[in-house]
Amino acid sequence: MTRHWRRTLRNAFVILLLAAGLLLTLRQERQGEDHSAIYTAVDGDSLRRGDTDFRLYGIDAPELHQTCGNRMGGDYDCGREARRALARLIAGRALACRELDEDRYGRMVVRCRDGDRDIGREMVKAGWAIAYLRHSADYASDEAAARAAGRGLWARSFEAPEDWRNLRRNFLSGAASAD
Repeated sequence: MTRHWRRTLRNAFVILLLAAGLLLTLRQERQGEDHSAIYTAVDGDSLRRGDTDFRLYGIDAPELHQTCGNRMGGDYDCGREARRALARLIAGRALACRELDEDRYGRMVVRCRDGDRDIGREMVKAGWAIAYLRHSADYASDEAAARAAGRGLWARSFEAPEDWRNLRRNFLSGAASAD
């Protein structure tokens, strides 16, 4: 290999390293962004501002169309109840949301506060969301307290939201492959 080609390869490698470093720096800067605004509840663990959706960090709530068991042996719309609980919690308040990550659907994963109150923690403490232990154990003790007190979802029977989603996803993919 000639000296010219070695120098060209070395320069290309240096440029590639610099570009990768720049991209990493930009991503890290974006991760710490604060998004202070008034949000609306999409479901029990998701918010919307304008046309942008945000996922609350460390919690999982029933899906909007998920039903759960009631005391009488019937079902109730626990997904809608979780959304109502979040809507009441954030109603008309400007939340300070800090971006932590991005989920697989391209939504920003955020930790939101209303003053000193952590919105995710409040949802778990009220029993309308569970600690999403796959991503964080931050709210595990709050979940245990809600369960022991029989608050929200814990007053009745329910399927973990992730299990509910997976069952429907597997059912739909099985139905699609059967065609």
